[in-house]
Amino acid sequence: MITYARNEIFSATEAAKRFGAILEKFQKKSLARAAVSKNNRIEAVILPVEAYEEMKEIYEWIEMMDIAEAVDKRKNSVKTHSLKDVLLENKIDYEAL
Repeated sequence: MITYARNEIFSATEAAKRFGAILEKFQKKSLARAAVSKNNRIEAVILPVEAYEEMKEIYEWIEMMDIAEAVDKRKNSVKTHSLKDVLLENKIDYEAL
């Protein structure tokens, strides 16, 4: 679980009222993230666009690596069959086709 510093947590009401000030803190680099709470529970996190884009790129890279790994596993486990073998197995006369 991620922990947040006291100055990073804003109630939903406070975040709505002070949204411009929060954005200004991001621009000045005095705030790296802002957690928005409702009923004493963190419901959302506001990030600078650069941080979000970096996270998105990392997620997409991990997803591509997972896909590549799955393809490699399938390459090594997939058996190939000739058309003649499949037809014979299903009692279909290749010459009749």
